[in-house]
Amino acid sequence: MKLRYVLLALVVIVSVTGALAWRSGWSAHADHINALAAKKKEKAEKAIQPVEEKAAVATAESKVIYRTITRDVVKYVQSPDRIVCQFDDDAVQLRQRAIDAANSISGFDAGAVQGK
Repeated sequence: MKLRYVLLALVVIVSVTGALAWRSGWSAHADHINALAAKKKEKAEKAIQPVEEKAAVATAESKVIYRTITRDVVKYVQSPDRIVCQFDDDAVQLRQRAIDAANSISGFDAGAVQGK
């Protein structure tokens, strides 16, 4: 009977030790996978950082151009001769400035706007 208790205690100890070793191995594997994922994420962030900076600069440039053209359009639309369909030099110049501004914004993949 005493031998049975000793064997049972030995089986319990081996089982607990095995479970702890398996858990330790699983945790080590999870830590390794998490470290690989962190490296991959850091590499991806470094790769996309120049693109994001370029897009931010292009967005800032486009806002300045947009405000300038909007101000000129409002000025042109508020003139009393706006219903006359003859385009004066200012209207043609405004259209050309809008086309040039759209074509000069770098950092985006859109094609150039066609001018006449």
